Amino acid sequence: MMGKHLICNVASYSNSQWSQYWEGTLKRSNANVGTFTSQNVMLMSAYGLTKNLNVIAGLPYIWNRSNGGHFSRQEGIQDLSVWLKYRAFRAETSLGTFALFATGGISAPANQYIPDMLPYSIGLRSKTASIKGIAHYKFKGFYLTGHAGYIRRSNIHIDRDSYQYDGVMYDTHEVMVPDVVDASARLGYINKYVQVEGFIDNMTSQSGDDIRRQDMPFPTNKMDQTQLGGMAKVHMYLKNGSFFTLVGQYSQVTAGRNVGQARMYTVGIQHTFNVTGRSSDLP
Repeated sequence: MMGKHLICNVASYSNSQWSQYWEGTLKRSNANVGTFTSQNVMLMSAYGLTKNLNVIAGLPYIWNRSNGGHFSRQEGIQDLSVWLKYRAFRAETSLGTFALFATGGISAPANQYIPDMLPYSIGLRSKTASIKGIAHYKFKGFYLTGHAGYIRRSNIHIDRDSYQYDGVMYDTHEVMVPDVVDASARLGYINKYVQVEGFIDNMTSQSGDDIRRQDMPFPTNKMDQTQLGGMAKVHMYLKNGSFFTLVGQYSQVTAGRNVGQARMYTVGIQHTFNVTGRSSDLP
């Protein structure tokens, strides 16, 4: 949580690769695609409106390609996202600190990319609204965080006048995109200079169909996945009271449906400072 008048600017790079995927619940390889690689650069900022309310915005640029097949690389700016994060409760006791947070956000495509050429499409081009509840417990530097959220997705329009969903042909260019429930648990340690954690993330679609045999994915597909990973941060403080943070993260999809069994790493840098020029409010 950012304190009042604090701003954190983030630049990160992520690389995700897979050569096997789940066609429905069937795990398989696709030699025509080979190894699929998705890269993105994310720019994000968070600002403390008050000590209990933050506003966050992010915009990624994505490159998708494979070393097999005949599809050209797809790339471009994806979706602009904005969130509000509110600390609703905080209590300090001899047994540790407990806090509850709520976040709400919206996103919209920032580019006219193609959504129905998966997996090469850089996104689904769906407008979204999301809400999330977060519980956080900390004791002597060790912490446990859990969250659960719901993402509402709008229908999209594709550049064709019919498509097949769950075995039925629809003569329309408007396509339903499944809503998603996401959840996460994180266990870690943090002090003024370092932070390390392990995590498990899950994403479960609330509707959708499966990839048809020997076919490409489609925006209506039920895309579920569970991934395990770890993250580390190192903070470097400057004399003016601001600080830089180096971030590294690695994760692996361990179970899924209509998704690739991806492994992903992320590296990034953060700069946190007080916009008033004061350093007294920095953590």
